[in-house]
Amino acid sequence: MKALYGFLAFVILIAFFLSPPCVGAEKNATTEVTLRSDELYYDPNSGKVTAKGSVEVTREDLVVKSPFAEGFIDGREFRFWNGVDASWPSREANLTCLELKMTKDERGTLLRASGKSHMIRGKDEEIRCNDLEWLDGKTIYYSAMGNVNARMKQMEIVAERVTRRGDDFDATQVQQFRDKERGVTMSAQEVKGKIKDELIDEMWARGNVVIVHEPKDGERTNITGDQAHYIRDKGVLEVSGNAKAVQEGKTIEAESLVYYVEDRHIEALGRPKVVVEVKEE
Repeated sequence: MKALYGFLAFVILIAFFLSPPCVGAEKNATTEVTLRSDELYYDPNSGKVTAKGSVEVTREDLVVKSPFAEGFIDGREFRFWNGVDASWPSREANLTCLELKMTKDERGTLLRASGKSHMIRGKDEEIRCNDLEWLDGKTIYYSAMGNVNARMKQMEIVAERVTRRGDDFDATQVQQFRDKERGVTMSAQEVKGKIKDELIDEMWARGNVVIVHEPKDGERTNITGDQAHYIRDKGVLEVSGNAKAVQEGKTIEAESLVYYVEDRHIEALGRPKVVVEVKEE
């Protein structure tokens, strides 16, 4: 009977994993899927299959391993738990977490990782967080929640929530956004941006914005304001609403400031005020 149940599980998982494993992959007419485990049970009344002990599910180059797994024969949902490792070797992608739920809809396959989630995609993208939603479909989508620490090439972000939809990016309660190449660090209540060549090319921040620029060959500049617009290609920071910059013994206040990252030049617009510290001999 266990051998029979193993065959049934094999057929069930073919239906579930028919969607492509990664963005851009073409859908195949037939796909071979295997399930291995120490124990396997199938309930024909509920349509539920349960696997225990060294569970391993393989579909082409998608491999999911965990101590336990369960799902339904119609493929609407499958769950792995107690320590999960999912990998896509051909895509250089790997996901580890405590629990993983996989559901199918018209968009593709949605993976919901819970507990100590860690996703790596190639050399350029890495996400650590409490919980992670990841869509395997035609459109790039993920949402990382809770103690998020994400890296995208030379950029890093620490926040409560980070979401990407295609080339659109947004984050909340941003403790730190860091552009290591340009030496720019920012914190804000909310950040939105546009992604180009896997870098956040343009960004808007609002709410208690704090910016620090520490160039390799110059003095540190601190800028604060209510809102900010960062255009990375041009190396320009536009700050508005109670804008203030502190740089080399001088403080500049205005309704808005334009800061040029390359030469640290500042333009003050709207009722500017400059305070210079004079050292007495």
